[in-house]
Amino acid sequence: MMSKFQEGLQAQRQLVEQLRVEAGIHRMTVSESVAEIMKYMQQHADNDVLMKGFAKQSDNPFKEKGGCLIL
Repeated sequence: MMSKFQEGLQAQRQLVEQLRVEAGIHRMTVSESVAEIMKYMQQHADNDVLMKGFAKQSDNPFKEKGGCLIL
């Protein structure tokens, strides 16, 4: 069984290892990320119904199925 000191030491080693992993992750600036997202959206705009809409209204799975009915 480990003593409290050994448990604390092990926890600190795990924390240091996690911090090393996180420090090694490549990070991008927000402006770079936004530019890449915009480029991706422009390249795939033809297939995106949120940007272009549906070619035919019957292709829209979210259209209302019927009209209003007042009783």
